[in-house]
Amino acid sequence: MFNLLTTGYLFLGGAGAGALVVLGALECANVRRRFALPPARAARVERALALPDEFFARGWPVCFVALAAGMLCLLVDLGRPERLLNLLTSPEPSAIAVGAYALVLALACAGVFSLVELLDGVRVRPAVVWGAAVAGVAAGLVAVAYTGVLLQGLASVLFWQTPLLPMLFSLSSLSCGIACAFLGAAFVETRRPITRPLARLALVDGVLLVLEALVMAGYLAWAFAGEGTALAAQALVAGDLRWAFWGGAVLCGLAVPFALERCLTHGNSRTQLLWIAAALLAGGFALRFCLVGAGAYDATQLPGLLFGLTIG
Repeated sequence: MFNLLTTGYLFLGGAGAGALVVLGALECANVRRRFALPPARAARVERALALPDEFFARGWPVCFVALAAGMLCLLVDLGRPERLLNLLTSPEPSAIAVGAYALVLALACAGVFSLVELLDGVRVRPAVVWGAAVAGVAAGLVAVAYTGVLLQGLASVLFWQTPLLPMLFSLSSLSCGIACAFLGAAFVETRRPITRPLARLALVDGVLLVLEALVMAGYLAWAFAGEGTALAAQALVAGDLRWAFWGGAVLCGLAVPFALERCLTHGNSRTQLLWIAAALLAGGFALRFCLVGAGAYDATQLPGLLFGLTIG
């Protein structure tokens, strides 16, 4: 139904948007420390998430590259770049147009932060950092939800017609965003210990993984209960997509990173962070590959079965 470019766009766009949310929130938590401003009432939270400047210098390029690669997949998949321009300039508001605007704004925010980190010595006012970070978080949240809403909006596939799909994609995208932060943190060379704030970030990801597993289970239960969606769920659990689903989305994307995050240590944190990031990102891609691929087993894509359900 869709090619790998579509799956790549859903994955890279979601991961990049999730990274924008995570890094934007961390920028807000570290802006007072970085600019030597007086502590606020939430100083305890700021101290708990204190990270060196080098972390942001590594993390923002990862975020920007993920978003740019996702946009490139979208442009190549569209075939003609002017189609995206027509979508952005369309006077009729739609979920697709809102999502496209959010992706463009997300790419711009990530690009600005990456450029500031690249041009060392550039002076930026704290208010500008706060404003850009808040705008980035807002755009990232919209783009995170958009990747799931895009599929849900296709009425031709019953398997995607549930709000559980945007919820699942949103949780997975935020988890992949934390993975991008871990990927950047793995290359930070500093004597200052940063294991504690990263461990707190791992706790947040643990909650996201548990919620993702629960939503995934609810999604499958909903699909098995419907006549038109049962075959798609069967393809995931015991059919053609079972290896990618159980091995990629469940084992690699949920179980392995959840276990590794509980064992994060100071002495070997870099290697552990790389493995956690790799597992989360591979699992995030596998999840989208499976859910997109399962649409081909939907009753609406099997005319004979759909006819049987209709006359039955």
